[in-house]
Amino acid sequence: MKSALIDYLSPKGHVPIINFYIKNLENYFDTIHLNLKIKKDIINKKKVNFINFEKNFILRVWGLIKLFLFLKKNKINKVVMLSYEPIDLFFLGVFLNLNYFKIFIFEHDTLNQKKILRFSLIKFLSRRIVHVVFTPQSKKLLKKKFNRNSIIVNHPIIQINYYKENYIKKKIILIPTRHHFNIKLIYNFINKNSEFYFYILSKKSNIRKNLFKNFKKIKLIEFIKSEDIYKITAIYLPLDEDIYRYRISAWLYNGLAYNKKIILEHNNLYKYEKKRFPNHIILNKNKGFIINNFKVKKKLNILKYNQILIKDFIKKIFGE
Repeated sequence: MKSALIDYLSPKGHVPIINFYIKNLENYFDTIHLNLKIKKDIINKKKVNFINFEKNFILRVWGLIKLFLFLKKNKINKVVMLSYEPIDLFFLGVFLNLNYFKIFIFEHDTLNQKKILRFSLIKFLSRRIVHVVFTPQSKKLLKKKFNRNSIIVNHPIIQINYYKENYIKKKIILIPTRHHFNIKLIYNFINKNSEFYFYILSKKSNIRKNLFKNFKKIKLIEFIKSEDIYKITAIYLPLDEDIYRYRISAWLYNGLAYNKKIILEHNNLYKYEKKRFPNHIILNKNKGFIINNFKVKKKLNILKYNQILIKDFIKKIFGE
């Protein structure tokens, strides 16, 4: 059975993950198709076909139709999609019989029940599609709500090149807030931990609004460099419980890569990740953290973690 790897949306945040799968699984795919917009960021372009998928919905679906017709013509019937939009695959299935393919689709923010139409369309996708999820909660939701098949895989941890750490007198907590954050949690956390400095990673629109202007020791930033993450004392994730009930946080896995302690609220994500990474995950108990030195007692073996991930992925997708 010939296979293809596709990320037609190719969001910028997926680039490290895309490179990870290409590096470790390239030989398992007969063809790889990515969005042209990330061409300069891809490590190995020899086997990759870059396609100019338009933002326009109609043109984007037309691009998918042409791609799947190409796959069928070349007898490629196993497809792994690293990202997708339910509405795109719904209309793809309207215009093209997808029963020829065995399709595996990765769930990221697609199980967000606040986006009612988007979420509901999952029910009407081809029954040959298998959902790839990162948590047992997501698997249960898909089964209970739509009676759909899914498999659980681990999320990769991208190995970071070593950077010489210098002693930093300031104790800085990084608070990423690009998507789905609870602003009340942030206010409460900053008030309880006034001894710290805070870097709040934010979208440009929120920076323009000058959020958190009433607080001292806060720096709003749109981007953060790798060398600056090393200087961070810890990471606090003020996640919206409704959204993260059925997804994981990319910044949590980024924190693991940098060997940082990650502070979470008492929610489903905390309960799930605490069992998996007990040395790195801390519960926010609404008390000050000033006495905590945030030292990780046992560093995570990222190489071993990713090796197990790849082995499990190959077994579940390719049956080896």
